[in-house]
Amino acid sequence: MNRDTGAKEIPIDNSLQHAETVRRNAEGGAIAAAITLDTDWAPDFVIDEIAARLARREVRATWFVTHPSPAIERLRRRPDLFELGIHPNFLSGSTQGASSLDVLRNCLETVPGATSMRTHALVQSTPLLDMVMKQSSIATDVSLFLPHMEGVRPIEYWWQGRMLLRVPYVWEDDFEMECPRPAWSVAAMLETPDVKIFDFHPIHVYLNSGDLNAYNTLKQRAPRLQGARPDQAADLIATGSGAGSAFDELLHALAAAGSRCISDFRVEYELGGRSR
Repeated sequence: MNRDTGAKEIPIDNSLQHAETVRRNAEGGAIAAAITLDTDWAPDFVIDEIAARLARREVRATWFVTHPSPAIERLRRRPDLFELGIHPNFLSGSTQGASSLDVLRNCLETVPGATSMRTHALVQSTPLLDMVMKQSSIATDVSLFLPHMEGVRPIEYWWQGRMLLRVPYVWEDDFEMECPRPAWSVAAMLETPDVKIFDFHPIHVYLNSGDLNAYNTLKQRAPRLQGARPDQAADLIATGSGAGSAFDELLHALAAAGSRCISDFRVEYELGGRSR
């Protein structure tokens, strides 16, 4: 799975000041953290590289998939590490389908039996959720974004006799890029024993994006992002703080504390576990 693509893991300070608190929470069963990734039509070499980083640390993750590709098939071969959910684009002009139902069905063809979802651009409405609940296997939705919120917990969303578990997420890489003081050091967020779901985009992790400049340059070089080549991205990989350094810091913490996939929250909720 690992490819020599030019991307490098960001060095992690092993003296991470929050590590002891994270370890104590993990030993007490208090860590309820998960890494999620919105594939967003990333090229295969990028998906392979990020998957390899996760695999080296044996950290589990949920990938919200936008498109079929050989790299997605390689993720599917590691169910011990990776859960595949869907990332439907319900916006007008979607390449995934002409109608919302077409989009949903096409996404489920790419990830048959998917049980988790985050919508592209967080598009949501009562009719849309009703359709998802009636027409799909989706049991858990992660389309509610509450930046840096503490005390988050799963929420039962009931509609016409059906229940969708909605699990808010609290951190997203491209949101941090827009903040006056971005939080690229994320391990401190694990100090509180509540649900912490993080959202990364593989392309931003690969580029270690601290803003959208490198990403936009890559899109100019490769207007169809999925077809971009490693040599087109090589000189755009940033050093210092960014999405890549945040990702690697989180891997360092969760490798010791334990990691989850989104489906775990549903199982624990139904069993009355600690995520409730």
